[in-house]
Amino acid sequence: MIPKLLVISFTLIIHSTCEPDRRVITTLKYSKFYVKPTIVNGEIASRGRIPYLVSIKEPLRKMGEGRIVWKNLCGGSIISEIKVLTAAHCFEGKNFYYAKNPHVLRVVAGSLRNVLTHSGDTETNVISQWRKLRNVVLHNQFYFPRHDIALIFVNEKWRFMPNVDYVRTAVRSIDYPRSCVSAGFGRTGYSNSDTISPVLLVAQINTIPKAQCTMIWEMNMNSFICSNSALTDVSRGDSGGPLACKGTSDPVEKPDRDLLVGVVSGKNFDRTTLYTRISEYHDWIARNAGSKLFNGFMYLLLNTIMFLIYPLFL
Repeated sequence: MIPKLLVISFTLIIHSTCEPDRRVITTLKYSKFYVKPTIVNGEIASRGRIPYLVSIKEPLRKMGEGRIVWKNLCGGSIISEIKVLTAAHCFEGKNFYYAKNPHVLRVVAGSLRNVLTHSGDTETNVISQWRKLRNVVLHNQFYFPRHDIALIFVNEKWRFMPNVDYVRTAVRSIDYPRSCVSAGFGRTGYSNSDTISPVLLVAQINTIPKAQCTMIWEMNMNSFICSNSALTDVSRGDSGGPLACKGTSDPVEKPDRDLLVGVVSGKNFDRTTLYTRISEYHDWIARNAGSKLFNGFMYLLLNTIMFLIYPLFL
């Protein structure tokens, strides 16, 4: 039997806006999944509030004199001098085009703006830091929403400063504090024609216990963190963006520092918003510290083929 979770309709999250009132969760631009958006609340982020957040940007159009307009594709979190943690589904669009051609994208840290005009060259200044993607590793068993996690390796080390820093990743699989935080960009309404937020937004996220999430979904949800999508502040963050908490009792958490516990993944409008539980992938992150994109992508391709042909043998 095909696992139940794989055939449920989901939204892939890519959202936020400028005004601190009503926001929505919308589908990822190229996703084949769709669910009605849910209204949430958010507030404009201050510089340095989420210093580990990055924007994975795709080129929108070319300008004169080597300048390119870049817009947000997905979020991510800096977890070391060269590594960014994000969602695997950010790379599934256009037959995994960006997974096979990561050099097309850029990773930007420090900036609070969604759309930026820039040459795309590697650069570090007090406002923002631009990096090229050297390598992307998708989980080799990814099939949305399962194993929705990926690592990006940038071409040059981040320079840590007040508005650009790394975040520690959770190692203990526990129930987290009711109120955590997420951040990202998004739209002001339900349709793709609505205005995209020009600035970064932050929102408080109300998580629910693992046991309750499992009961709601009627299956084992240990590899996910759930939040209550019935609440107006259910979620705020691009796909791949952070879910971070404080006061978790996780042994790696440091005082007054956020702990990265989840990666924004997707939602079902009548159930919960889902985040990939990072503690379940602690070993995977460590094992893939030097992985190559080709190997990870080939495993992903083989896994997809097996998923498609498996019903033929039932």
